[in-house]
Amino acid sequence: MIDHPLRQTLNDELHSRPGMAVTSPARITHLAFTVSDGDSDPLAHVRQLCATLGVRPPEHDAQHHGVAVGSGLFKYERHSEFYRISVTASGEGLTEEAMARLPLGWVDQLPGKRLVAIHTHILAKKSKLPTLQHIIRHFGHDEVACSRIHQGRSTVWSDFRIGKDGFTRMLVHDGGVSPDRLGRLTRRLHEIETYRMMALLAYPMARNLQGPLRTLELSLSEAIDAMLSAKEAEDDAALLQRLSMIARDVERISNQTSYRFAAAKAYAALVDKRLSELGEERVMNFQRLGIFLDRRFAPAMATCHAVAARILSLAERCERASNLLRTRVDIALEGQNQKLLHSMNERARQQLMLQQTVEGLSVAAISYYVIGIIEKFLGGLGHSLPWLTTWPTELVVIPVVIGLVWSGARMIRRRITKN
Repeated sequence: MIDHPLRQTLNDELHSRPGMAVTSPARITHLAFTVSDGDSDPLAHVRQLCATLGVRPPEHDAQHHGVAVGSGLFKYERHSEFYRISVTASGEGLTEEAMARLPLGWVDQLPGKRLVAIHTHILAKKSKLPTLQHIIRHFGHDEVACSRIHQGRSTVWSDFRIGKDGFTRMLVHDGGVSPDRLGRLTRRLHEIETYRMMALLAYPMARNLQGPLRTLELSLSEAIDAMLSAKEAEDDAALLQRLSMIARDVERISNQTSYRFAAAKAYAALVDKRLSELGEERVMNFQRLGIFLDRRFAPAMATCHAVAARILSLAERCERASNLLRTRVDIALEGQNQKLLHSMNERARQQLMLQQTVEGLSVAAISYYVIGIIEKFLGGLGHSLPWLTTWPTELVVIPVVIGLVWSGARMIRRRITKN
């Protein structure tokens, strides 16, 4: 048997980016950076970190890498547009954030632009649920979303705000679940925030396009209205050029935004999926995480979808208007061609009549000269043969010559016509 060349790669995709178990109490720092073509390879910085800490380095072109760092964990994941780094510190009496486990200044040297930064605190399973005063002290306010997870065994709080230190905060109470389930829970929470921010990258673009799209829509409407009053071919040509310019601008906007809007749609779908996987339950008077996010996240995504639909609709309207105008121009050209063909036919008929007239005159002229030659020939022959009478002979020769010349002219015309 011969394996498909992609069999191993496709199978390994199911096991890529494995989760990591988390034991409470713990603190997790999660970072996500967007990267562009001019940025350096973040994997090289991960290799440098592993060499500094004396741990196993990542493989060549690795998409993910996880190692133990002291009593905690370090994990790196590379995605198409961004990469993520998370540091987990476990144990009692933690007073520092998990990021303190990394060498000083290493995070500041990472390539790209920071988009997500989260400090997550996981309370021990034996601890009591935090009070409202504890929640306010932790977040600095009481506008917090909260949900019970794992059939009510775990509880999650977050305000989805960026603090003065540049980090968003999450608080998780371990209700007695396994380290694997706790690790999957924190991973989902971090993915929700990361994918939410990646999806919202399209929102400023969508808002900025409202004005240009409105201008293009008005220009297209004016061009369509002008089609009703245009009567001359010059007017149609000017309208067609105007529509081409509008279509060019629409295509330029579409090329600049199509990927971002498509990516936003995919990221938003991932956010919805991760939220549904949480299986949230209400806690007192707190809003659930999904409800809290849906209040502003869903309208932002609806705006992006609406702008993408407007661009597509505008492009289709431009195409229909251009096709309609081209059809009208083609019909006008067809009418001009019909008039031109009629004029050519009339001119050909006149030329044929003129040709027939010239042909008749040519037969008469040629016959006249031939008869004149025959008369001279017969006159000279009469001096030698006195008995030859010229005038009866001339009477016979005239119709014969005319008939022969006319027949020869017709024969030549038939050959030319046949060829």
